[in-house]
Amino acid sequence: MNEAIEQFESELKAFLEFRYNLSAAQDSAERFNETEKAAFAFVDDYLLKSSELIAGDVEASVQRILNEFIDSRME
Repeated sequence: MNEAIEQFESELKAFLEFRYNLSAAQDSAERFNETEKAAFAFVDDYLLKSSELIAGDVEASVQRILNEFIDSRME
């Protein structure tokens, strides 16, 4: 299962970068908001397609990755 979580984390990080850069919003807060909403949709879709993971497996990872992403953009 660790490999599945690592793969999920890697794909979520890539998705966040892509989605944030895709946003046309001028305001950083709006871009973060759009990206966060899209990330939750990504996670839902990912879990629906996964036969190995459930929400409880990735909950902490999602929160940590979102926080790290936002922190990295605020610097």
